[in-house]
Amino acid sequence: MALNSRFHDLYLSMPMEATLLPELQGFSYWGRTFHEILQEVNPHLMCQLAEGQALQVYIERRQCYLQSEAARLEREWRRLHPLSIDAGYLARANWQRHCKLAVREMLIDELAKSLSGSTADM
Repeated sequence: MALNSRFHDLYLSMPMEATLLPELQGFSYWGRTFHEILQEVNPHLMCQLAEGQALQVYIERRQCYLQSEAARLEREWRRLHPLSIDAGYLARANWQRHCKLAVREMLIDELAKSLSGSTADM
Protein backbone atom coordinates (compact mmCIF):
# COMPACT_ATOMS: atom_id res chain seq x y z
CA MET A 1 0.00 0.00 0.00
CA ALA A 2 1.43 3.34 -1.01
CA LEU A 3 1.98 5.89 1.73
CA ASN A 4 -0.12 8.52 -0.02
CA SER A 5 -3.16 6.28 -0.40
CA ARG A 6 -6.21 7.39 1.52
CA PHE A 7 -6.57 3.82 2.81
CA HIS A 8 -3.06 3.70 4.28
CA ASP A 9 -4.29 4.52 7.80
CA LEU A 10 -7.06 1.96 7.45
CA TYR A 11 -4.55 -0.80 6.76
CA LEU A 12 -2.21 0.31 9.55
CA SER A 13 -4.99 0.52 12.12
CA MET A 14 -6.59 -2.79 11.13
CA PRO A 15 -6.01 -5.48 13.75
CA MET A 16 -3.99 -8.44 12.57
CA GLU A 17 -6.91 -10.77 13.35
CA ALA A 18 -8.97 -9.06 10.64
CA THR A 19 -6.66 -10.43 7.98
CA LEU A 20 -6.99 -13.90 9.49
CA LEU A 21 -10.79 -14.10 9.47
CA PRO A 22 -11.86 -17.63 8.50
CA GLU A 23 -14.20 -16.37 5.79
CA LEU A 24 -11.26 -14.63 4.08
CA GLN A 25 -8.84 -17.56 4.19
CA GLY A 26 -9.67 -18.80 0.69
CA PHE A 27 -9.38 -15.41 -0.96
CA SER A 28 -6.38 -13.91 -2.69
CA TYR A 29 -5.03 -10.42 -2.05
CA TRP A 30 -7.76 -8.85 -4.18
CA GLY A 31 -10.57 -10.77 -2.48
CA ARG A 32 -9.39 -9.72 0.98
CA THR A 33 -8.83 -6.14 -0.18
CA PHE A 34 -12.30 -5.97 -1.72
CA HIS A 35 -13.84 -7.31 1.51
CA GLU A 36 -11.99 -4.72 3.63
CA ILE A 37 -12.91 -1.80 1.38
CA LEU A 38 -16.53 -2.91 1.11
CA GLN A 39 -16.72 -3.13 4.89
CA GLU A 40 -15.21 0.35 5.29
CA VAL A 41 -16.94 2.18 2.43
CA ASN A 42 -20.36 0.52 2.13
CA PRO A 43 -21.23 -1.65 5.15
CA HIS A 44 -24.94 -1.49 4.25
CA LEU A 45 -24.30 -3.30 0.96
CA MET A 46 -22.16 -5.84 2.78
CA CYS A 47 -24.98 -6.54 5.25
CA GLN A 48 -27.51 -6.91 2.43
CA LEU A 49 -25.28 -9.39 0.63
CA ALA A 50 -24.54 -11.33 3.82
CA GLU A 51 -28.24 -11.58 4.69
CA GLY A 52 -28.99 -12.92 1.22
CA GLN A 53 -26.13 -15.44 1.43
CA ALA A 54 -24.55 -13.80 -1.63
CA LEU A 55 -21.51 -12.14 -0.07
CA GLN A 56 -18.98 -14.89 -0.81
CA VAL A 57 -20.10 -15.27 -4.42
CA TYR A 58 -20.02 -11.49 -4.88
CA ILE A 59 -16.50 -11.24 -3.45
CA GLU A 60 -15.30 -14.14 -5.63
CA ARG A 61 -16.73 -12.50 -8.74
CA ARG A 62 -15.13 -9.15 -7.92
CA GLN A 63 -11.85 -10.89 -7.04
CA CYS A 64 -11.68 -12.49 -10.49
CA TYR A 65 -12.40 -9.16 -12.15
CA LEU A 66 -9.81 -7.30 -10.04
CA GLN A 67 -7.12 -9.93 -10.69
CA SER A 68 -7.60 -9.75 -14.44
CA GLU A 69 -7.80 -5.95 -14.40
CA ALA A 70 -4.62 -5.73 -12.30
CA ALA A 71 -2.77 -7.98 -14.76
CA ARG A 72 -3.98 -5.87 -17.70
CA LEU A 73 -2.99 -2.61 -16.00
CA GLU A 74 0.43 -3.99 -15.06
CA ARG A 75 1.08 -4.91 -18.71
CA GLU A 76 -0.02 -1.45 -19.80
CA TRP A 77 2.12 0.24 -17.12
CA ARG A 78 5.19 -1.74 -18.24
CA ARG A 79 4.52 -0.76 -21.85
CA LEU A 80 4.21 2.93 -20.93
CA HIS A 81 7.23 2.89 -18.58
CA PRO A 82 9.82 0.68 -20.29
CA LEU A 83 12.90 -0.37 -18.39
CA SER A 84 16.34 0.10 -19.86
CA ILE A 85 17.89 -3.08 -21.19
CA ASP A 86 21.01 -2.26 -19.14
CA ALA A 87 19.09 -2.04 -15.86
CA GLY A 88 20.58 -3.96 -12.98
CA TYR A 89 18.90 -6.27 -10.52
CA LEU A 90 17.93 -3.55 -8.00
CA ALA A 91 16.61 -1.21 -10.68
CA ARG A 92 14.54 -4.03 -12.15
CA ALA A 93 13.18 -5.00 -8.70
CA ASN A 94 12.27 -1.37 -7.92
CA TRP A 95 10.62 -0.99 -11.33
CA GLN A 96 8.56 -4.14 -10.74
CA ARG A 97 7.56 -3.04 -7.22
CA HIS A 98 6.61 0.43 -8.44
CA CYS A 99 4.46 -1.15 -11.15
CA LYS A 100 2.56 -3.33 -8.68
CA LEU A 101 2.07 -0.50 -6.17
CA ALA A 102 0.87 1.95 -8.83
CA VAL A 103 -1.66 -0.54 -10.16
CA ARG A 104 -2.85 -1.53 -6.68
CA GLU A 105 -3.32 2.08 -5.62
CA MET A 106 -5.20 2.93 -8.81
CA LEU A 107 -7.52 -0.09 -8.53
CA ILE A 108 -8.18 0.43 -4.82
CA ASP A 109 -9.09 4.09 -5.36
CA GLU A 110 -11.39 3.21 -8.26
CA LEU A 111 -12.95 0.40 -6.23
CA ALA A 112 -13.64 2.70 -3.28
CA LYS A 113 -15.23 5.28 -5.58
CA SER A 114 -17.46 2.68 -7.22
CA LEU A 115 -18.61 1.24 -3.88
CA SER A 116 -19.29 4.56 -2.13
CA GLY A 117 -22.99 4.99 -1.67
CA SER A 118 -23.92 2.62 -4.47
CA THR A 119 -25.39 -0.83 -4.55
CA ALA A 120 -22.72 -1.70 -7.12
CA ASP A 121 -23.50 -4.55 -9.50
CA MET A 122 -24.99 -7.13 -7.16
